[in-house]
Amino acid sequence: MSAFDEAERWLLSFSDPRRGVGWNPASRGGLETNVRRTRVLLDALGAPDRTMICVLVAGTKGKGSTAAMIAALLSASGVRAGLATKPQLQSYRERIRVDGVAISEDAFTQRSADLRSRAGELARLVPDAGQPTTFELTTALAFAHFAAERCAVAVIEVGLGGRYDATNACDPHVSVITAISHDHTAELGSSLPGIAREKAGILRPGRVALVAPQSAAVRATLVAEGRRVGAVVREVRALNVRDAEGIGLRLRGPHQRDNAAVAVATCAALAEHGVAFDRELAAGALERLVWPGRFEVVPGAPPIVLDVAHNDGSALALAATLRAEYPRRRVDLVLGIMRDKDARAVLRPLLPLCARVDVTRPRGPRGLDAAELARRVRGRPVRAHPDVAHALASARVAAGPRDVICVTGSVALVGEARDVLGLPVAERLW
Repeated sequence: MSAFDEAERWLLSFSDPRRGVGWNPASRGGLETNVRRTRVLLDALGAPDRTMICVLVAGTKGKGSTAAMIAALLSASGVRAGLATKPQLQSYRERIRVDGVAISEDAFTQRSADLRSRAGELARLVPDAGQPTTFELTTALAFAHFAAERCAVAVIEVGLGGRYDATNACDPHVSVITAISHDHTAELGSSLPGIAREKAGILRPGRVALVAPQSAAVRATLVAEGRRVGAVVREVRALNVRDAEGIGLRLRGPHQRDNAAVAVATCAALAEHGVAFDRELAAGALERLVWPGRFEVVPGAPPIVLDVAHNDGSALALAATLRAEYPRRRVDLVLGIMRDKDARAVLRPLLPLCARVDVTRPRGPRGLDAAELARRVRGRPVRAHPDVAHALASARVAAGPRDVICVTGSVALVGEARDVLGLPVAERLW
């Protein structure tokens, strides 16, 4: 086993295999202690987050894309920017980037060793909080890497919710909330205003909060929460996409134009903290940005679309983009979903476009059984397969050259599909 493999194995040992990297059966105190443990870990590393300006990006749909856009715009303006996103498609290293480049195996190994040597501080200082989660450790590791690489700004994608997420241990200079829909309802509830209140936990008194276009109820909640904490709420409405004039956009879909407008507004807000943002230098930044798994098209006859949509909002956006990019073409859906997601909400906007559906189970214990998923497909021919390789092969045989194959339903499934298709890890985003 290589030193990198051993470091990754140590980090992942703090995960709950059935719930993911944000959970550890040995943690104590519920969600409230996520932030507390992470703050202790950061301080044990010398508080690397205090050496840079921080941006927190919360939301349900588009937060990873928006975070990547912000970092790309800053990098184009000459600002060294760290980017922490989740989850990864093919390599855990994808979660931590500097100027779009994934952390190297050597750097990951070194940062993990530094973190491991200091992790004992947690048990000594807060013994009642139990062990950290993998996500908490990764958040601390990311900040340590950004500090070592002399990043001026860290752009951090929030994990679950906002208020009690590990990333909220930092003190954001600018907070961003992208489109909110239903996800993680077991932890956040099924009420959109209630979910919005949890996301609003990243807002800070006297500091700018950028809010993407929202439903009326969510918008009202976010504005009210911003007023309550004393944040400076700035709404980025769909019509404000003109604010991104002169900045090209490689990512497809009308929702990405909203994300781009939020990214530009965020960089403008950062400029109020002395961060350089030159719109002319940034003009081509988003034309160069590659963001795998977000309506990623693999050319061919038929073409294959890879999209990580896994909730109601992202499935609606995927359906709209399929209609716009491939009008009047039949879609052959390859679908795999996690057990804790609402499969019917994902299927609802996509099934009207579909000629047939090939279902499978994403790898790992969280995947929904393919036979169970198949029973939730109504009104279309459906076939169940043991893995994504067989599902893709079946779709390719059945699809005509004018059809479109779309692989979606979970990040894990899209990562597996990229492996099957021979697509390499995205070491660089721009």
